[in-house]
Amino acid sequence: MASKSNTKSKTIQLLALQVPTQLSLPFDLYALSVPDEWKELFSRLQKHKLNKNSVLPPVKCLNQVLQLLVDGILFSSPNAFELRPANWLYFKTENIDTNYIATVVKNWLRVSFENCSFLISDDLDKINRLSGSDLKIKAVQLNQPIWEIKDKKVKIDELHYDLIPYLLASAVAKSPLALINPKNNEEFEQLNFREIVSAESGGAKEVVSWPPMQAVPSSKKQNSEEKEARTHYYSYCLTFALHYSAGGEPYIICDYGIKRWVSWEFKYLHSGATVFIKPTNSTRFAACKLKYMGKEKGIDFESNLARLVKELDFRDKFTAKDVIQNPCKNDELAWGVTYSNTMSRSHNTDVGFFPIDHEIFLQACRSRFKEIFGDKFPLVEIYSACANNKALRKSASQYKQVTEFIKSHFADETKAPPFYIPPNLKLVLLAQSKEAEDLIRVLARKYKINDVIVPELGTLGAELSGKKWETDCKSRIKEFQSHQELRKIISADNQAVTLTLIEILPKDNFWKNPEKDPKPCFRPALAMMGSVTDHFVPKDENDGQDSLEIEDLNDKIAQKKAAKGAAKNEGKPHKSKSLKSKYAHRVENTLLSGLSMAGAYLYPTFETDKFPSNVASVGVYLIRYYIGEKIQYMPVAVRMDKEGITAKAYGLDDWLTFHSFQVKMASGAKKFQAIDFNKSDIQSWVFNNLFQETKQPTLFCFDAANLRTCGLIFLQKQFWQKHSLAFDTGKNITFPSISEYPNVRVASIITPNTLEVPIYRVCDEEKKLAGHTAGVFYPSSQNAECGYYYLSNQRPESRSGGILQESKLIPMAKTRGENIGDMKKPKPYAQGYNPRGVFLNLTLQEGDCFSDWASFVQCLRLYGLIHYLGTTTWPAPLHLAAGLDAYRPIQAIRQP
Repeated sequence: MASKSNTKSKTIQLLALQVPTQLSLPFDLYALSVPDEWKELFSRLQKHKLNKNSVLPPVKCLNQVLQLLVDGILFSSPNAFELRPANWLYFKTENIDTNYIATVVKNWLRVSFENCSFLISDDLDKINRLSGSDLKIKAVQLNQPIWEIKDKKVKIDELHYDLIPYLLASAVAKSPLALINPKNNEEFEQLNFREIVSAESGGAKEVVSWPPMQAVPSSKKQNSEEKEARTHYYSYCLTFALHYSAGGEPYIICDYGIKRWVSWEFKYLHSGATVFIKPTNSTRFAACKLKYMGKEKGIDFESNLARLVKELDFRDKFTAKDVIQNPCKNDELAWGVTYSNTMSRSHNTDVGFFPIDHEIFLQACRSRFKEIFGDKFPLVEIYSACANNKALRKSASQYKQVTEFIKSHFADETKAPPFYIPPNLKLVLLAQSKEAEDLIRVLARKYKINDVIVPELGTLGAELSGKKWETDCKSRIKEFQSHQELRKIISADNQAVTLTLIEILPKDNFWKNPEKDPKPCFRPALAMMGSVTDHFVPKDENDGQDSLEIEDLNDKIAQKKAAKGAAKNEGKPHKSKSLKSKYAHRVENTLLSGLSMAGAYLYPTFETDKFPSNVASVGVYLIRYYIGEKIQYMPVAVRMDKEGITAKAYGLDDWLTFHSFQVKMASGAKKFQAIDFNKSDIQSWVFNNLFQETKQPTLFCFDAANLRTCGLIFLQKQFWQKHSLAFDTGKNITFPSISEYPNVRVASIITPNTLEVPIYRVCDEEKKLAGHTAGVFYPSSQNAECGYYYLSNQRPESRSGGILQESKLIPMAKTRGENIGDMKKPKPYAQGYNPRGVFLNLTLQEGDCFSDWASFVQCLRLYGLIHYLGTTTWPAPLHLAAGLDAYRPIQAIRQP
């Protein structure tokens, strides 16, 4: 199967489109800007409201409601209210009712600043005098070419980051989109799409299919053999965004997914619950979050969007209660509610698409774009594989031992763990059940942990009062400190490396009042005693029983083999269950995560002819501290090499053991002082501290989105160079050679969270799209030493059955069993999965082999951690550095 091709695959295709250098719009383009007098008024009112000097007015919901209620608006610019010239609203006609726009703005001001005592009569007069005559519409001329590369940099007007995604999204929403089955080239469905007006900036444009689809499987009623049919609703969502590569070429991300609408009355509010609203006579949806506002108000809309819609469009009268009672409404006034991916347990559909589904939507969109724009948006070039098989093979072989050990059953006799665990480790379990105590002792035996203590959690795990969060947390932490038995257990041996695991209810139990959840107190409280901490949720009553002794395990293995043999003899398929319960998997994964915090590690071996020996790797990350209404920053670095894991933070002179660092950080040690945002300070720390002190060959790994606008401009693609690092002097940008820091190499990682990284598909020998491969790839127009790469993820074991024979859209042929070749129905209820990866930009020393260092980064993603056996988004040290945000002191944690 192609999906198993792994290192044999020579090329991949990124599912992204090229951007043309020349483009003619199918309409004339017009715009209006915010008058300076309006900007000054809005800014002054907001400064008074928040008592801050530099703030912008809350225009997100204003832009949303305007695009919902004024059909002529194409899109808005999120930066239009800054005190510099900029267009605000864009149209395809100059015949726009500016008086209505002014009316909407005045209503928005009234709602935003009501009950503000600082408003004076002059403010009110200025608000009332806002008029449509203040707004001047002008024609917009597009620069040609759309983009070009000058001095190795892309030159493209900022307007195109909104305009081109809008053109593609609106083209899809223009008329029903025909979906073609690639197996027979026949149309099987037509879908209507609606635009979604996002509250976020960034230029990405979304469309959603509406009316929603129905999923109506029948299932047995609880405690009954009788079946019932439940109708659940879902829609398809397409996203388009413009970005450019490190080489300068712009491209369009085309991302396809599923929005699963809540199809039952809310019993409690999940985190991230968002309602998408389409007013009567509007062609668009806009998103607004729901939030629990306390006992008196209950669940309500978080922003003023819904209120503005109701007050400006008098036909639409609705409340948050209406939405809660009927979360999916398909009418003139329409809405749908979504929340996090954990909905899959109760919804008839699951998240994501399969590869052939992406292919279907991609071809449908490309056909539509060709109708309107001709051949202006072809696929980007294919990427070719670096020859790194031999270099990665040794690391893969070593890591296989780790994988086999961790997967082995805890009741079985095992050898010593094939990775380092501190010999002086002390494991403490604050339990609430006998199951947890029994299981942790067996797991400790597997991992050769001799010092295990299991006191009860007791009242330390009780919910907080929920009245005053900060006071409650301080009080609970004091309770921990005054608990003499626990203090004696954890703090008795100063030489021990202590890890504490806690069995505690999940956060969904505290949805009505998250301030009652005691979990934020645990890490700071136990850090003050000298322990790192993790937690897991209690066992579900429907979960299976675990074998804790070898005799019981052998009996279950025999039963499993017998059942499999019987099914084979009868010609029936057999799907065997895991010998570990879900609870056991959860507890063991928590233990592994905790061991990593305590300093357990492995460091992959990577050897090639040109690669230095004894290479270290460092992950650098910027963590946010939420101090009341203020945000401060803690730059941190985590270092890995053959000797172990260490860490340091801004202001620290020395590298500390990973365990000691987390303990001091979470306990609020004096030297761990967060800083006010200052790009120069962050840049200086990296260049003059981290880089300057490096004494051995070291790869520094950065998450580009985390730091590229926070002082490290060399992470911005426009400033990337192969052998130099951009440096902001305050007056200009210089490019000192990396040779000034002879032991330093830099890896910039761009992750899918940025919407900059497309999914990929393997190209087989016939150039047809196939499945996964784990590799390092470069643009085929370049060579393997170009310095910028796509690192693809391997197929996870949860997808061992493959993904190429599954679809949510079309029937697929069976590939196994007696009925091989028969067609099976589409599976909207299946969890989709697609091959993904990251972009990597490298800055190295002269003479370094770029493809070797790119392969080393991939090695750190594939084989660098013990608590995550799949491919990680970040290389191992950066993954650990980003995880340090869980060790903020209590005063730096955002109040729920």
